[in-house]
Order: sequence, then C-alpha cells, then structure tokens
Amino acid sequence: MSLNLSALFPSFQIYSERPNHISTDSFIFQERTSSTWISISKEEVSSRDYALLSTVFKEFEKSRDVSENPVQIEWLRYLNGHGHAPTKNELEVRTIHLTFPNNHWEVDSLKEAVKAFFGEEMLLLSCTNNLALLIEKKSTYRYEIEDFTSFTAVLESDFFMKPKIFVGKFHSSDSEYPLKFKAESIYFSKGLIELPKERIYTTEQVFPFLLIDSLSKTTKNTISHEILEPIEKDTELLKTVRYYFESGFNSSITSEKLHIHRNTLNYRLTKFQDITGISVRNFDGALVAYFASLLSVK
Repeated sequence: MSLNLSALFPSFQIYSERPNHISTDSFIFQERTSSTWISISKEEVSSRDYALLSTVFKEFEKSRDVSENPVQIEWLRYLNGHGHAPTKNELEVRTIHLTFPNNHWEVDSLKEAVKAFFGEEMLLLSCTNNLALLIEKKSTYRYEIEDFTSFTAVLESDFFMKPKIFVGKFHSSDSEYPLKFKAESIYFSKGLIELPKERIYTTEQVFPFLLIDSLSKTTKNTISHEILEPIEKDTELLKTVRYYFESGFNSSITSEKLHIHRNTLNYRLTKFQDITGISVRNFDGALVAYFASLLSVK
C-alpha cells in the first residue's frame, strides 16, 4: 500500500504516530486498522483520489488550537498510545469527550466556558474540527451527569454551542488507559448513531446496543420469531415496553415520557403479554422485550 501510494503521490510520507507539525496544505490520514499515519499534498489529490483514500483511511482534521501547547501534545500522544501520561504519578483520570455538530465551536470560547464552570480542574484538549476532550483528575469532588447537563446548557445559552458529551470512567493513568480511551471513543460513536436525540452519553447507555450487535444470528432470529413477528413489529408497543424498562418499571414515569394516560399504558402492556405470552412486569420478561425493542430498529 505504502509503495503504491508513494508512486502515485510524490509528497507521500508515512508516520508511526500522529504528526504534530503538518502544513495545512496537506491531507492527513490514519489507517483504520493500525496506528500508521500518512500525509499527502492537497495539490496532488484529485476529487476521485480523495474519495478512494477516504474509503481506506480515516482523515484527521488538524486541531483548531494553533498554539500546539506542549502539554496538549503530550496528552494526545499518550491517549494515542505513545509515551506515558503527563502526570507525576499514576493518578486516576477520566476523559470527557465532546463533539460539536457542524463544527460549530471556537477554542477560545470553549476554554472560557470550561474555566468558568470547572475552574482549573479540567484540562481541555482540542483535537479536530468537531472533537474536544476534557481530562479530569480524580479528586474529592466528582462531577455527576447533572453537572455535565448544566455545562451543556451554559454552552448553549451563553456561547451558542450545542455539544454532545460522552462521560468516561475513572481509570489509572497507566499503559492500559489509551485502550480504554479508544473503547470509549467507539462507545461514543455508537451512542451518536443509536441515540441521536441524547445530549449526554455513558457506557451504560450504549452497552445494550453493543450486546445486541454481539448476539448470534440464531438468537436474533429467535427474538424476531417469538416477539417481533407476533406483534407485527408494532412500533407503538415496542416503544412502550422499551420506555417501561428504561424507566425502572415505573408506570408514572413511563406514562409521562410517552404522554399517555396510565390506563393506556396498562392496556398496551397487557396487549403485549397477550400476544407474546411475555410479561414485562417482571425483570426476565422485560429484559427480553427490551432487547426485542432495540433489535427492531436495526
């Protein structure tokens, strides 16, 4: 691959890690299955060439933070699996991933918002035109989902930015952390696809969809045969059992989310049981019905 590209593009260069000092006149790509990076002058790449390259490689968009802060570079190298964490000791840290639809954000404004809301407790890393990271070191106070919800509200009302956020887990900043960071990046991408209306994401939210993907074809066919086919993939019933499960079997909360009367909710749950023979009022039945509801939208 490298030899073929070097023959096609005279400016072609290959790197074993993400290059930090590349001209804006060059495209930067990463191989999707390895940590190999390449750069090619934009002048040498036609529209057809770009389309082909994009199917094989993932384009890297240069950070908006043109200052290239050494601390940022060190953290980004570490998260990409190169070098040690820029901490004196192996502290517990977590990464908060932020993505901005339509690239609608400014580094300086985000820095101001982060400092105003979190003080000096969060380190901001600007990665690409639509991605930024916050590094939080574990301390006596732990920010909760409600805090990040408030943070997104501030960004929207005061800075006109509408990010979506994935809140990672605390782990030791050792040699294994980059792998966990990479996994969380995958979970975030999965959440954006499966739960497009959400603003805050966690591993727990995305995990059911990961399980669905891991089910064998035989298991999926069984769920379809036992549940989806009998109810004729009734989206109303499936949405009802899904919300009922996600609401912790709380009828009041479920009715409120669906904007229906509790009697209507009970009617739908009873109808689902009559058709499938599965009661969603107990955990086992509700779990199976929940997975069926997720599988139905695949």
